[in-house]
Amino acid sequence: MTYEEIRQYAERNNEPHLTPEELDHVAMCMEHIQRWYYEDYPLGDFLTAVVRNDLMGAVFYADDVNIRALKLYAWFLHWEMPADWRKKALAPCNPRQSSR
Repeated sequence: MTYEEIRQYAERNNEPHLTPEELDHVAMCMEHIQRWYYEDYPLGDFLTAVVRNDLMGAVFYADDVNIRALKLYAWFLHWEMPADWRKKALAPCNPRQSSR
């Protein structure tokens, strides 16, 4: 998916009623998740917790926008990412992939 497609996905599924600026942020994060999967793009603490299905970590690291968007991230991972994203997320840490 391109960033524009991801942004449209976030807008179509905007159940938390985020503002356009907040949706831009969430779409950027979703694009980072996609890049992590396909390109080994390094994720920060919040997105690492999200892809590892670590609810407590995700809540701890989330800012005020991301805390409201957790359902959008779950939907994106479930419906838009390849099914084996969980295996990659739980694999031993890649040296190129460190938290920022």
